[in-house]
Amino acid sequence: MHGYSREFRRAAVTAAVAAMVVGTVTAGAGPGTVTADPGPVGPGNVTAGTGPVGPGTVHAGAGPVGAGPRPPAWCKPGGTLQTRAMPRHVKIADCDLRGRTVRGVNGITAVVPADGTSLVAHALRTTGGGAELRIDVDGRTGRVSFSTSDERVPQGRPRGARAPANACQDGAYRLEGSRWPRGSTVLWRHYPGQRGLPVNGIIRGVSNMAGARTDCAAGGRFSPSPNVSTRHAGRAAAAPDITRNAGCGTRDRSNTFGWLAMTGAGSNILAATCVWYRGSSTLETDMALQEQGKRWWSGGSCTAGSYSTEAVATHEAGHVLGLGHVGGANHTRLTMAPSVAACDNGLATLGRGDYNGLMALYGAR
Repeated sequence: MHGYSREFRRAAVTAAVAAMVVGTVTAGAGPGTVTADPGPVGPGNVTAGTGPVGPGTVHAGAGPVGAGPRPPAWCKPGGTLQTRAMPRHVKIADCDLRGRTVRGVNGITAVVPADGTSLVAHALRTTGGGAELRIDVDGRTGRVSFSTSDERVPQGRPRGARAPANACQDGAYRLEGSRWPRGSTVLWRHYPGQRGLPVNGIIRGVSNMAGARTDCAAGGRFSPSPNVSTRHAGRAAAAPDITRNAGCGTRDRSNTFGWLAMTGAGSNILAATCVWYRGSSTLETDMALQEQGKRWWSGGSCTAGSYSTEAVATHEAGHVLGLGHVGGANHTRLTMAPSVAACDNGLATLGRGDYNGLMALYGAR
């Protein structure tokens, strides 16, 4: 710097260095800004420098710093998650399961509700008993809980087992934990499926359950009637919210009962019912009878290997109203027994326990 004093040159160099180091490429200093300042960086900033990094910042070239905990190994993106691989209670902060499909240990699948509701999925089998998958979504605690059951019906008669009780004297029942409001009318529509199978048997079955039809009392009905009713409102515009695997999909706020080709379900699956609820209040129910690979009987003489539409629909309507399966070889004559045999119309009329369950839920009309 010809012509300038030593002191002036020293001051000029110092000023130039300071300009390069402090703030020549900066857009501010508050949280969330982007800066090239190599000095300390506040929380939430992104920096390309090499200085100290505060909590929650990302430092280029050095990988994530202060990141949250990694999701569990079983919490993989995409695909169906297996409940056998996860804890019974899952924190949403650890793995957000809402909107994901899960499969229970009994093979039932369901989409975890993302709208704050919970659900229970039921499957009725020809043999071996019924199955259930329950998914409770608790927004208050921020966790999703799972439980499964597999009600087995022993084949044959095990040694020491009691003979099936008379349905008119068997008072056993099991409640699901949610119900419709007492005194309400459950409005539902039917879906004819791909084959256009008749819906009269489904209509009769739903009416049997709500009206407490039975062979155990004069007049063909238990009295007093439970304080709930159903009404068929015609044909549905869409299929039940039940998947090809006989699992629960995403609800559409409409109660739809009918036929469905559940092509991915096991060969012993006859029907599936999904119940969405919040707290103890039922919000929606969908029911599907398997039209794929099954023969159905709706009146007259039963062709060997056929299943009673009315009996199966009566059983599924029990789930719609809040009844669960009643397992055990001595309860097989109740409507809510977890399996049904071909050409057996016995489930179409309620036993004492089925009626007791309805009364526990709804009281007398």
